Amino acid sequence: MLDRRKTTDTTLSLDDLKPQPRKRRPPRRPPVMLFDPTRCTGCGDCVTACEKRHLSQNLPAAAAIRVLRSEESGKNFALFCQHCREPLCVAACPTRAIEKGEDGIVRIDRRFCTDCGLCAMACPESAPLKDPVTGRIEKCDLCDGDPVCVKQCPEGALKLTRGKAFGWIKFLRWPVQTLSFFLLVLVFTGTFCYFQAGAVSLQCPAGFLQNLASSRTLWLAGLGSAAVLVVLTLMLGRVFCGWICPFGFLLDMVGKVTPTFGLPRFLKKRMIKHGLLASAVGTGACLGFQPFCTVCPIGSLCRSYGPNGILTGAQMAIFPAVAALEAGERRSWCRYFCPVGAVLALAARIGLVKIVIGARQCKKFSCMRCADVCPVGIIDRSALQQGISPKIPTSECIMCLRCVDQCPYGAAKIRFRWQKTAPGETVF
Repeated sequence: MLDRRKTTDTTLSLDDLKPQPRKRRPPRRPPVMLFDPTRCTGCGDCVTACEKRHLSQNLPAAAAIRVLRSEESGKNFALFCQHCREPLCVAACPTRAIEKGEDGIVRIDRRFCTDCGLCAMACPESAPLKDPVTGRIEKCDLCDGDPVCVKQCPEGALKLTRGKAFGWIKFLRWPVQTLSFFLLVLVFTGTFCYFQAGAVSLQCPAGFLQNLASSRTLWLAGLGSAAVLVVLTLMLGRVFCGWICPFGFLLDMVGKVTPTFGLPRFLKKRMIKHGLLASAVGTGACLGFQPFCTVCPIGSLCRSYGPNGILTGAQMAIFPAVAALEAGERRSWCRYFCPVGAVLALAARIGLVKIVIGARQCKKFSCMRCADVCPVGIIDRSALQQGISPKIPTSECIMCLRCVDQCPYGAAKIRFRWQKTAPGETVF
C-alpha cells in the first residue's frame, strides 16, 4: 500500500530570498554630512561630482544629491540622505532593499530594489531621488565614508563629521548632584525648608509665599533665603532643579531603573503645578498654616534624614508615592506637580540664559537625540520630524544640559536671552 504524504508548497517568494532585517544598535559616532546654506552658492559642483562618481562605477549618470534654490529667501538648499538613526525609508521599503549597515550608512541593495519610490515618499526630505529619465532610485551612500561632493564643494558648504567624541557635562553633573544631596540632606538638615539658626529661618520660595499668606507677616530672613533661589534662577535658569535639588537627584536615580508606561492625559498638564502653588498659598491664607510644606517631598527629604531627622507619619508614604510617578514619565513631579518649580518657572521665564537648537548644525529628523535625553520632555519631536529647529521654553527647562552634552554636532547651545538664534526671531 502506497504511503501518501501531504505535500507542501515549495515556491520561493521574495520574502524567502531576502533575509529579515536585524535589529542593530546604531554606532556611537556614525559619519554624517552637514550642510550650511549660508555658504552654498548653488554652483552645482557637488551634483556634478556625484554624477561622475556613478559613471566611474558603470552606473547611470544620476546624482544622489540635488541643489534647490528658494527664491523667497534667496538661499540654496541641498537634498541628500541624512542616514537617520531610525530611517523611515527602511520601514517603508516593501522589498526590504534598504538597510542600515554596521557603519551607520543607509544603502540600497540593487538586487531587491524595484524603484517603486515608497522610500522617497516616506523620507521627510525626499532624499531618495528618482531619475526622471531612467526611473531609477538613487540615494546617497556617503561614498562608503569618503563623499566626493564634500571634496568638490568650493565654499565648504558640505562637511563630513562624526560628531564630538566625548560629552563631559554628565561627569560634572552627577558629582554636583551627589554633593548637593549629601550637604542638604545629611549635613545641613532642613536647608531651604524650615532651617533655623537662632532667630534666623530659611525657606524656599514656595514656603515663603505660604508663610507670608498664613502669617500675614513679612520676615526679612525668609525673604532673603527665598530670593537666593529666585536670583540664581534669573541668572542661570532652573539650575536648582537640574543640579541641586536633592529630590530631583533621587528621581534621576529611580528613573535609571524604572520602566515608563505613560501618564493619563488629564495629568499631563504643566499648569497643574501653578494651580497647586496658588491652592497652597490660598489655603494657607485661610487656615493660618503652610499646608503644602507638610507633604512637600523636597522638604520631607531634607527634614527626615540627618542627625536630628525623624521619619514619621504620612511622610513615610511621600517618597514612594512621588517616586512611583517615574513609571509614568521621567521627572513627572518636576514637569506637572512641583509648586517650587512653579515659582522658579516664573523667574526663568524672564531669565538671562536659554538653550537653543541651532539650525545650521542640527540634523533634526535624522537624529532627535536631544529629544530622547531631555528628562522633562520639552523638546518638540514633531518639529524636529518636520525639519524645524524647536524652541525650548525657558520656564520649563531645568538646565540639566543633557541636550548640550549629547548633541553630536554642537547644535544645542547655551545663549543669552537677547541673542537671536533663527532668522526673523523676535528677541524680548
